[in-house]
Amino acid sequence: CYFQRVCIRRREKMTPKEVVKKSYEAFAAGDMPTLASLCAEDMAVKMGGEMPISGEYNGFEAWANGQLAKMQVLWPNLKLEIVNMFEDDGNVFTILKMTADGLEALSCHHAVIKNGKYAEFYIFDDTQKMASAMNT
Repeated sequence: CYFQRVCIRRREKMTPKEVVKKSYEAFAAGDMPTLASLCAEDMAVKMGGEMPISGEYNGFEAWANGQLAKMQVLWPNLKLEIVNMFEDDGNVFTILKMTADGLEALSCHHAVIKNGKYAEFYIFDDTQKMASAMNT
């Protein structure tokens, strides 16, 4: 490093993979303020399927209320374990092991990180296994 300030600034900015990893840590801890801070104001979230939480959400608040707040109720003891993560030009693909009461499945999430925040988030979960294990 030629200039200490430049090096410190570079270290403060998280890589796209670090942003995504931190978001999963925040989700696991139930830390919604941290998770919200990692999301752009106009972020878009999309999850296919016919689940009660499937659909499109615009903005963190809509996603938090429409999906995140319901996850532990529908799947008690839900946990997401990162199996692998790949990044290319701000596109982060995360392979996850999803477990909950009566549920074990693999999942893939695609995050588009722009300016250090989630701009888009696509959820490819095994909705058939999730539906079988869902509390209704």
